[in-house]
Amino acid sequence: MNENKKMNLQKIIIVIMVIALCFAYVKIRNLKSAIRNLRSDMNTSVSMLEDRVNSIYTNVDTFLKEEASLISGITSEYGELNLEDHTIDVTVNLVPKLISDDMKVNLSIDGRNVELSRNGSSFSGTIAVDIYNLGEQLLMSIVTDAGTQTQYLSEVQVEYLWIERIPSLYYCDISGNGTFTEGKYTLNGTIDINCSPLEETPDVKFEKFVLVIERNSIEINRKDISDDVLNYEAYPHGVYWRDEYKMECEAKEGDDVRIYLEATDSLGYLHRILIHHWKEQNGAMAEAVDASEYIYDPNGVQIFP
Repeated sequence: MNENKKMNLQKIIIVIMVIALCFAYVKIRNLKSAIRNLRSDMNTSVSMLEDRVNSIYTNVDTFLKEEASLISGITSEYGELNLEDHTIDVTVNLVPKLISDDMKVNLSIDGRNVELSRNGSSFSGTIAVDIYNLGEQLLMSIVTDAGTQTQYLSEVQVEYLWIERIPSLYYCDISGNGTFTEGKYTLNGTIDINCSPLEETPDVKFEKFVLVIERNSIEINRKDISDDVLNYEAYPHGVYWRDEYKMECEAKEGDDVRIYLEATDSLGYLHRILIHHWKEQNGAMAEAVDASEYIYDPNGVQIFP
């Protein structure tokens, strides 16, 4: 075989190999795509199966709770906030599964007890619940000559009632650079005040905002910032205020300087929260020790936490 024929044959073989490689590449790419699709389908199937299993568990739990429950139906209504004792009246209407002539039904929570009045097979009554109830549930007691049966009424929401009815300073802060030279503490930063409107009681709003500076637990400055905060246009349906903040005060090493925000709502409650804390000792800066919101009634009595 002469050289030309050998070269032509080699070219033909190379072309065939290139075509074969292209075909193989396409096949591999298609296989990879098929594998990805298969994995996606498997993940979707597994997710659907998990949802079905969870739904089954939920339905079984609901069924078991309904079967074990002492009542066949229940409704509830909420009254207005009582500013004298900081409670909300909760009215409950329920129907026990088993009815007897000697039956009495009571509700209790946090030391309060009330006997429900009977109307045919249903029982209804009103009980006062603390606005700042954190974890207690209504306890129902069914009393008959045969004995007493009890059940917590998880269907009636009585925890955290204040969240939808009393405004909260859930995010307030002063951030920035604090500098200390002997005799003076200076803070240059940004102040943020953020509290959304309430859904249940939109007419209950913050009406007054005051910044209070304390040094060693003694008030040294008080500034009313209500006009600035309440007229801020960035969040007209609630309260959102952000602005530059500058402050300086006399201080020496070891002094404890704190800035509090005090906000008074339309119910007369005073909300107080620590938004900046400075204390320098041996060259180290202290951090805020407690940024919780404290709430006081119009008489100055702390009611939360």
